[in-house]
Amino acid sequence: MKEVVLSFGEQGRLIGIVSLPDRLDPDAPAVLLPNTGLEHRVGPNRLHVHLSRALADAGFATLRLDLGGLGDSVPADGSADPSRDLSAAMDILQARGFGDRFAVLGLCSGAHDAHLAMRADRRLIAGAFIDGYLFPTPRFYLTYLLQRATDPARILRKLLRIVGSKGDRSHQSPIDLDYFRQPTKAEMQRDLAAFMVRGLILSYIYTGQVQHRYNYAGQLEDAFPELRRYPNAEVRYLLMADHTFSQATMRSELVDVVVSWMRRCASSAPPLAPSGKLLWFLTLTLAC
Repeated sequence: MKEVVLSFGEQGRLIGIVSLPDRLDPDAPAVLLPNTGLEHRVGPNRLHVHLSRALADAGFATLRLDLGGLGDSVPADGSADPSRDLSAAMDILQARGFGDRFAVLGLCSGAHDAHLAMRADRRLIAGAFIDGYLFPTPRFYLTYLLQRATDPARILRKLLRIVGSKGDRSHQSPIDLDYFRQPTKAEMQRDLAAFMVRGLILSYIYTGQVQHRYNYAGQLEDAFPELRRYPNAEVRYLLMADHTFSQATMRSELVDVVVSWMRRCASSAPPLAPSGKLLWFLTLTLAC
């Protein structure tokens, strides 16, 4: 495995590091890792470094990059445009011969950027989204209430924070802050339908630290039952992991999940032919 620094985009305004396998298969998908929140491209607790190198060892060229305005990269025309930046990343990887098909992997705000990029660029064949969009269900609310009703100490801590803060949000965890606007449920349904028509390989991964908004393994599939009927989707719940994968065991578990997902991407069938896409779309629509 070796690593190369890349400067790309208009006037070389974007910076990234690509981890390359010892033997590069040009037909294998390459992976993009955008920033998480305001973090540098190394990721929280060097998570993106661990993921990039593990994926390269598994045979996948992987670019961890700074989006415009973050880390060492400059925004285009003074405004941030993550989808444009991720397309520029694919351009440079293609130009260097590192891949023609791509997967994108994002955590938190990076999951949002990955979702928008998949809407915009058809070179993306797969996406993995960690602690991304969170949609409540009736079971979520029931579990939420039961967890609090059986833990008086938690109720007391919550009341003390409310009384003591008086509007001060400085005590909030980073996972409570809004880094992006989540799509509405109707918007998400439309996006999922479009992704499924394209035959994209989807992985939704949630950690135990977002239990205040996602608190059981099948929550996303209950919110969007079409995911259960779609063969190229998986939903994983890493209950013992925190949002930034602060412990080595947490990072190791995530690496195993992501490498397994990428191997599935590499071995998957080509996208559906136009007639097959139409048949799949009609089948999904009638089943909903």
